[in-house]
Amino acid sequence: MKNRQDKSPLVIFCPTKGWGGIEKNVRLRAGYFGKQGHEVHVVLLQNRFQERFDGLENVHIKNVNKRGGDLNLMVILRYVRFLRRVKPYTVFSPLKRDWWLVTVSAYLSGVPNIVLYLGNRRKIRKGLKYYTVFRTLKAKMIVNCQALKRHLTSTTDYFTDSNLFQIYTGIPLPVLEGERMDFRGLLGLEKDTIIIGVVGWINYRKGFDQLPDIARKLPDNFHFVHAGTGGFDLDADQLMRENPEVAHRIHWLGHQSNMDAFFRGIDVFLLCSRSESLANVLNETMGHGKPIVSTRAPGSDELLGDSEYGILTPVEDVSAMAKGILDIATGTVVFDPQKQRKRMKDHFSIEQMMQNYATVFFPK
Repeated sequence: MKNRQDKSPLVIFCPTKGWGGIEKNVRLRAGYFGKQGHEVHVVLLQNRFQERFDGLENVHIKNVNKRGGDLNLMVILRYVRFLRRVKPYTVFSPLKRDWWLVTVSAYLSGVPNIVLYLGNRRKIRKGLKYYTVFRTLKAKMIVNCQALKRHLTSTTDYFTDSNLFQIYTGIPLPVLEGERMDFRGLLGLEKDTIIIGVVGWINYRKGFDQLPDIARKLPDNFHFVHAGTGGFDLDADQLMRENPEVAHRIHWLGHQSNMDAFFRGIDVFLLCSRSESLANVLNETMGHGKPIVSTRAPGSDELLGDSEYGILTPVEDVSAMAKGILDIATGTVVFDPQKQRKRMKDHFSIEQMMQNYATVFFPK
């Protein structure tokens, strides 16, 4: 087996139409291993996000026209030709819908190390497909929290300590000084307005359909600002039409290119998700030293130290979420920003995450 110091090539498959936490971490991993001297190839959909990888050392982009379904033999053949040319030691696939195509292609190409990633609590069905992926083709799995690791080991028999690894997501510690979004000025709000930040795909899993009910339980000067783009099962415009009395207090800002400025401008952050697995956005919020109210979605209690670093509420409990926001806004509950940042630095740093990934990607 090659030593990871041999600087073997790495291929990361990320043919996605959206840009979110997983895609951001793909860029972080690519940049890190490229700097370490590895030749990194990132597979992207044509005309999707290539510019976000510009300037990364030793990082090359492979464009594909479409991702294809599980039975698309032409996609597998194209992947096999590409992998045989690059000859990577490790292939990494962070998106569940690509696992089968990537695993089969890597195996047929003779890639020694196939690593997959699961970032949300999703069921891995028993059957020939996943039996082949994990038992026959020997793919490894990385998850980002203990809750998800327990879920996988309790619901399937595909995993042991030899092929299932838990690695916390890390972030570069944000700089506190810098551009700050002036939401009150931008949105024409009064100076005493409390700004509650929410971030993510506009979908049911993220729980944004609950925002009108939460708003109703808060004073009129509490406003929500949302950063992110549309998902697949929640129409924000329709949601506002159905809740006209609070629609003016929920602001859908779309994609934000400067998320540091976004976090600096909010007063409180809310994670109202029904399902997560250590949401990246909580890391970013804590890194900015902002107070957090979060549902007990899987992974949130691990990051927030079981309420030591943020308020945790039951999933779908809009009254508890509203109370948590109000307690922070009124100073009833206070979190030390420096303590939050220290937790990120000590336990969720980008350096720790990448070192742990290196042991899986390029084992000795």
